[in-house]
Amino acid sequence: MSRLILKNILVYSPELEKGFQTEFSDSVNIVHGRNTSGKSTLIQSIIYSMGINDSKDNLNDINKLDAFFRLDCELIKNEVSSKLVFVRSGDTLVLQHGNNHPIRFDGINTNNSYEYRRYKNLYSEIIDFDLFLQDQSKLVKAPLEAAVLPYYISQSVGWVYIRESIGDYRFYKNFKFDYLDYYCGIESNKDRVHKYELEREKKDLLFELKQLISYEDRNKTFKVSEIMDKRFKGESMIFLEEYQALNKDLSMKEAEHSILCNKIGMLRGRQKVLTQIIKNIKKQKPRVDQCPTCEQALPGDLEDFYLYIQDVNDALKQKEIVKEEIKRTATALNSAELSISSLRLSVESNYRVLQSLEKDGVTFDSWMNYSANLKMLENISNKKVLCEERVAVLNSEISTINGGLNVDSLRFQKEMYFLNIFKAKARTIGVKIPQESKYQNLYSINSFPYQGVELHLLLMAYNFSFYKMVVDNPNIHTFPFLLDAIFKEDIDIESREKIFDFLSDETRNTGQFVFSVAEYKGDDTSSNPLFNIEDIKENYFFETTKLICIGDSKTKRSFLSDLDSIHDELIQESIRLLENV
Repeated sequence: MSRLILKNILVYSPELEKGFQTEFSDSVNIVHGRNTSGKSTLIQSIIYSMGINDSKDNLNDINKLDAFFRLDCELIKNEVSSKLVFVRSGDTLVLQHGNNHPIRFDGINTNNSYEYRRYKNLYSEIIDFDLFLQDQSKLVKAPLEAAVLPYYISQSVGWVYIRESIGDYRFYKNFKFDYLDYYCGIESNKDRVHKYELEREKKDLLFELKQLISYEDRNKTFKVSEIMDKRFKGESMIFLEEYQALNKDLSMKEAEHSILCNKIGMLRGRQKVLTQIIKNIKKQKPRVDQCPTCEQALPGDLEDFYLYIQDVNDALKQKEIVKEEIKRTATALNSAELSISSLRLSVESNYRVLQSLEKDGVTFDSWMNYSANLKMLENISNKKVLCEERVAVLNSEISTINGGLNVDSLRFQKEMYFLNIFKAKARTIGVKIPQESKYQNLYSINSFPYQGVELHLLLMAYNFSFYKMVVDNPNIHTFPFLLDAIFKEDIDIESREKIFDFLSDETRNTGQFVFSVAEYKGDDTSSNPLFNIEDIKENYFFETTKLICIGDSKTKRSFLSDLDSIHDELIQESIRLLENV
């Protein structure tokens, strides 16, 4: 576990030679000043200095003056203390951890930039922050705002809404559950990533299984098919076997017929060629006829005449052989055509029998349709079995995560623990928790059905209850608890006293606290001990409490001022860090 403690903050504009600087107490720090004097600006400057961009727009007036922010902290990690220094000017931030060389990051003004991701990875590693959130179909590292969220209650929305003081998490699926699981210590990062992959696969399989079951239920013909198949199958199979045998014979005869057709075509072509050869030979007698090319008389000795007679006889003999072969092939072809015709008639006759076959009102055609449905039903059943088997395996693997404990069971235990703390703190501050479970169970709470002072008191009890759960978790980083504007404008004196009593008890337990209180020394209430910060410190807090005044508790917009108390050496060192890294 790492614990961050604020030590000093400096905000300075070299252009105007104006600034703000203060040290922090390790216990309680009360920021006081007139409304709109700059109390929220100080708390937002702390967050901004750490490279978190959520409050960037609220500091535009200061950033326009080319001011830089320096935040000095102490980081206690594994009982070892080290110094952590942040120096930020616009989109440039320099981070120095301990005695390590300072690291510079340029271009961190947007959370999607490469430099910001590089800085986020380093800072997250330093403070041991490893929350992952689901962005569309994948898990991604949470923004740095989520590292501050449990420790910051903003003036604008923190006293009205839960988990909305800093950051925008609307685009993260199941943010509330991932966030609460992480800070309640239910799942480690490694477990969460693995579990997410398993549950995503399981979700896809369950969706597919649901679709298969739905399709099966919608198609009643599947059920009819099962019934009809049992009643019709026996008799129809006998005819189908005969039908298949006839089809096989028909296919063989058709193949034989094709071969014979090809053969007779070849023979007739050969016969035509032989006829032409014989005709040509007879026109080229030795000594009598001339060569058709050179017009010379053909040689006519005895040997040439003998060869000529032999060619004529061979051609005539071959022609006779081909003639006889054509007759035999034609006979075989006619026989094949008769067999094919007969087989086709038999096939058609048997199919008509099958079509006319009826069992309890079911015909062969309708049974064939039912059989196709049965094949589809078989495929659906096989897929259902595969899905169910895989889901069982996934359930087994998921159940082993977190030591085999069920996440819902772990969450229920945390909710019981939280509710006990919540009830105790609500009693202390004097407000009732609504009886409905959605306002008592940690994982169900999104808002409360109260308004005004009652809502303010209940949210204070809730925020301190969750803060205690987080700091009691030994595996979670700890930041100072920053509470901006602990009073609303319409809070009465009695409620104000309750809140100070409550804060007095809470701040004695553990951690560093920074909260702001509006104070105006020019009105009639400044003499009341509940409105005078010095009296508040003396009556409710301890000696180490630090009072941080913005302006003189009379002027507005007085965060930056001409202060001689700012050490020039601190300013120059900060500038050197920005310029020399």
